[in-house]
Amino acid sequence: MIETGDVPLVAVMIDGPSYDMVWPAHWRIHQSSEHLEMQRALNALFKLYPHEPWYGLITDHSRPETRDWSYQIEQAVKPRNMVLVNDTKNRMNPETGYRRITSASCYGGELVRDLGWVWLPTVVHMYGDDAWERIGNALGCVTYLENVIVRDLLFRDREIVRDESHRRLYRGRPYIPGDKQAYTDWLDDFPSLMLELREAD
Repeated sequence: MIETGDVPLVAVMIDGPSYDMVWPAHWRIHQSSEHLEMQRALNALFKLYPHEPWYGLITDHSRPETRDWSYQIEQAVKPRNMVLVNDTKNRMNPETGYRRITSASCYGGELVRDLGWVWLPTVVHMYGDDAWERIGNALGCVTYLENVIVRDLLFRDREIVRDESHRRLYRGRPYIPGDKQAYTDWLDDFPSLMLELREAD
């Protein structure tokens, strides 16, 4: 971020041991007393900051390369749309055919408040991006910023080393099967959710 000249205001939820690093002075750092995992950490931050005009996410192992990358995202986000960048992977969801949520994404504050969450609240970690893909494409509210590059480094592409987080454990147990079932159950209510969101728009 520093190399691009663009270090946006960020809220961080540390849900494990503290990191041995100096955070940017303007960042808002929070420490949980327990391991929350992704969904609970993100939604805890949403509860702390419920009235923001937008909510942006940047994944681990991301590397912004475009100058003013976050400013361009902020300019593109509207109260009820979602903005995706170019993470150089151009990944598609094989199940739906939708473009995958990218390394940096941003969601309009009104849309997030209509949902009541930043990350699908019935999962531990996985499938929140699938939920956002379905919502964005169903509502036709996805904006792509192809000229904004936030590179996504992946261990399967040998760009990073696999670490403890890739074991996909929560409280000592694998969470992917449960997350998959929770997402499948959520899909059962998807048509009614879309009706509610369209009425709110």
